[in-house]
Amino acid sequence: MNSRNGLRSLVVSLSLAALAGCGSTPATSGPPGYYVTVGTLSFSPTNLTAPSGATVTVVNASATDHSVTQQAGVDLFVLGAPAGITPADTGLFHGGTRTFTLPTGLPDGTVLLYYCRNHTSMMAPSTLTITITAAAPPTSGGGVSGY
Repeated sequence: MNSRNGLRSLVVSLSLAALAGCGSTPATSGPPGYYVTVGTLSFSPTNLTAPSGATVTVVNASATDHSVTQQAGVDLFVLGAPAGITPADTGLFHGGTRTFTLPTGLPDGTVLLYYCRNHTSMMAPSTLTITITAAAPPTSGGGVSGY
């Protein structure tokens, strides 16, 4: 093999390695806030703490359509919410971010349940929880690893 072919092979190999790493390296980060990242078949974190009325940013870090859809009970997989609360739903989206606002006036300890409309029970775990905690500090985030 001559040196030109060797160099070409090296460049192609490095390019492919860089592209292969694109799917697993956190590429998204944002200002402090409340973030949920949806990976291939997972939520991260699986239990977010946030104050009532907070805006939650959902980052879809996979190449698949996902949603964060509120449900009234564990593993019901239908849009719903506890009595008196309008359910939140990001709708299915492919990559990028969506936001929704948690209801105001909820007491500490309230647990809100969410699922992905496209994958229901295939997510691990199947339900994302958001626990209302007035003193929950924002995180910097939006990145995901290990999905």
